[in-house]
Amino acid sequence: MISRCNISEIISLYIFSAWYWFVEWFSRLLWLRSGLAGQVFMRCEGRTALITGGTTGIGFEIAKKLLSFGMNVIIGSHSSSAESEKCLQLLRSLYPKSKVEIWYVDLTSMDSVKEFAEKYLRSGLPLHILVNNAGIMFAPYKITKDGLESHMAVNYFSHCLLTKLLLPCIKQSGNPKCKARIINVSSCLHFLSQIDFSDLNSLHSYCPHHSYNQSKLCQVMFTHSLNRFMKNSDCPVVVHCIHPGVIYTNLYRYVWWAKFLGPLLFQKPEIGAEVAVYAALSTNLESDGGKYIEEYSEVQPSKYSQDQEYQSRLWNETWKILQPWLDEVDDIPSDVSE
Repeated sequence: MISRCNISEIISLYIFSAWYWFVEWFSRLLWLRSGLAGQVFMRCEGRTALITGGTTGIGFEIAKKLLSFGMNVIIGSHSSSAESEKCLQLLRSLYPKSKVEIWYVDLTSMDSVKEFAEKYLRSGLPLHILVNNAGIMFAPYKITKDGLESHMAVNYFSHCLLTKLLLPCIKQSGNPKCKARIINVSSCLHFLSQIDFSDLNSLHSYCPHHSYNQSKLCQVMFTHSLNRFMKNSDCPVVVHCIHPGVIYTNLYRYVWWAKFLGPLLFQKPEIGAEVAVYAALSTNLESDGGKYIEEYSEVQPSKYSQDQEYQSRLWNETWKILQPWLDEVDDIPSDVSE
């Protein structure tokens, strides 16, 4: 495998990340931001949320917050049975009045994603909030059994497939007065990327930084396309994506220096979870979707991500790749532009 990484790209990435880290810390100190305090949220009691990657890191904190609000939560995770049981017992002891379950799903396998979605549909549970949170970052080169590069498989394609398969349930759970929501957890690093449509799965060259950044850019662009699809279909569903902040979690396990500096310099998972919960519940985000959110406010994503020609191209390529795991594709238009 030929590496496409070069020193200048890596230096640019870390300079950009450091700048974002500084802005986040400075804004919190200057304006003394208090997170979710004072925010007005949609009704939560008795509603159901699904979170991928919810046994550790940001996902675990999202689950805690939603359970504390009275929501019922399903967590999709590939953690071992022992780890899942430990997490489950902790959450149930903290929030005995809310229901929480952990179901196994392997996001590197589209078969596993489909089985998970079919289990959810068979359960008869509603789905008011879907948080596509799980991810990997800067991982060694790996092609899954489905022929997908691991960053694209876990961060992007698996969540696209899961969302598509669960759409019937999501649509039925929303209504004009209280819409269902889909939240994609992206990253500020999408600003540094463009999509290599000629080598989307890095079969000819590979750089872990490019693959991660590209997968997060795809999430932002998919958010725009899917929200437009929901709006054009007159569905009571809105789609948002977020940058949770520079947060220290297991996501940095492939960054050798992060275990030394991360706990000292980066934000805690609770902070990233608050941004996701804001996107999932705030009344400010009820009327119109397709927002990219940082620090509890809407900001403009990269110009590249807003290009509708590229959005439509990615949309079509995504469903082409995922077609083997879809029973039908008649309700997916080839054109999602305005």
